[in-house]
Amino acid sequence: MTPQLFNDIITVYPEILMTIFALTLIVIDVVAGDKMKASVGYFGIAFVVLVALLCPAGPFIGFSNMLIWDNFSYVFFLIFAMAYTLTTLGSIEYLKDRNILKGEIYIVMFFSLIGMMFMVSANDLTIFYVGLETMAISMYVLAGFNKHCLKSNEAGVKYFLMGAFSSGLFLYGLSFIYGLTGSLTYTDIAAALQGHGSDSLGIKFGLLLMLVGFAFKISAVPFHMWAPDVYTGSPTPIAGFMTVAPKAAAFGALIRFTWVAVAPASEQWTLFFTILAVLTMTYGNLVALAQENVKRMLAYSAIAHAGYMLIGLVTMTPEGFRAITIYLLIYSFMNIGAFTVIGLLKNKGMIDDERIESFAGLSKKNPLVALAMLLFMFSLAGIPPLAGFVGKFYIFVAAIKAEMYWLAVVGVLNSALACYYYMRVTIFMYFRESEYETELTLKAPAFVATFIAAVLVVLVGFFPSFFVNLVSSLTV
Repeated sequence: MTPQLFNDIITVYPEILMTIFALTLIVIDVVAGDKMKASVGYFGIAFVVLVALLCPAGPFIGFSNMLIWDNFSYVFFLIFAMAYTLTTLGSIEYLKDRNILKGEIYIVMFFSLIGMMFMVSANDLTIFYVGLETMAISMYVLAGFNKHCLKSNEAGVKYFLMGAFSSGLFLYGLSFIYGLTGSLTYTDIAAALQGHGSDSLGIKFGLLLMLVGFAFKISAVPFHMWAPDVYTGSPTPIAGFMTVAPKAAAFGALIRFTWVAVAPASEQWTLFFTILAVLTMTYGNLVALAQENVKRMLAYSAIAHAGYMLIGLVTMTPEGFRAITIYLLIYSFMNIGAFTVIGLLKNKGMIDDERIESFAGLSKKNPLVALAMLLFMFSLAGIPPLAGFVGKFYIFVAAIKAEMYWLAVVGVLNSALACYYYMRVTIFMYFRESEYETELTLKAPAFVATFIAAVLVVLVGFFPSFFVNLVSSLTV
């Protein structure tokens, strides 16, 4: 084996492991009986944990500079693994109660992780696009897999149509870049831009189309129109996964592409990202204020959180990119935790049409679950000393260091605005009487997922140094 071949294999080793384990899950699903479908999810959790332990340290660059495995790739894999683990634990009872628990769900989720890994590890647009489509097709299936539910069918179709449209825009932009630079590798694109290619109208147009494609994937305003209906119509625990993992993959890929390929022309795109950031967080928060459906409220909340993360991208600094990574790590467990609680309550008939009013009296029915939801709501609002405050703190500090004071102020004002709709849920839980008489009975493993997420919200809020140190040395 030549040194180059060995290096190529090591670079793609995590994805090879994940593919082997995904195929193993298919075999397990075939062998497992109808009553053992949950075992596919448990094996999936074991496999992602095993891959996290066996991943090489890096950095490794292989396949003629097309693929990179480094600390940046690894940290984002941890985000994907956390999202998969919490979603799997939170969805088993939910799906079982509706007679839609299928092993294929966890297999498709597992394959989506492989696509996400290629997206954030790509140093070439070809590799990125293959990863993007692997992830996207998996998401379309997950959104619409409940074929007996019209909302789920609608979510799957809308996601597919808008996803195909955004992928087409991205490919069209990619063709301009390839035609005018002669390469799809990020470093080659950067070299072309440095050689006054940034003045080329064709390259600018190609980059614009590609960045619009990215904006669709992170549900940035005005390219967000698919997100509320898709998140609301998808099965509740799966919706939590969809608000976190694909968004994290898109942001990870966008950070690498921006920092490596667009860096020579970064000043030309600052205004574009600034407009996206302000529109996204402001629109998301304003529309969330008017929502009566808690899932739809969290859908618009997810749009607003994308706006906060875009502030880090506007800075075009390593501090800003690290702040986005910290934010995504924290956002993953607090948002999935909130969706898991919604699924828990709906399982037992305590939520009617997912109305916010249906949370009334939850603190008396089950104080622990109410406390967990309170922690998630406060954390999403960015109230100290919980984890969400840590994420927003580093985002706003990055903006201040980049001397974008007004943008930090806009972010803080939006955070204050968001407190209203998060507090509504808390007020109903603790200060309204419930119209339901039955007690809430919880089952593992969904309760375990809720407990883990709630503990992380508190621990990271009080002791953020572990997460901060994890990303402090990240380089793209």
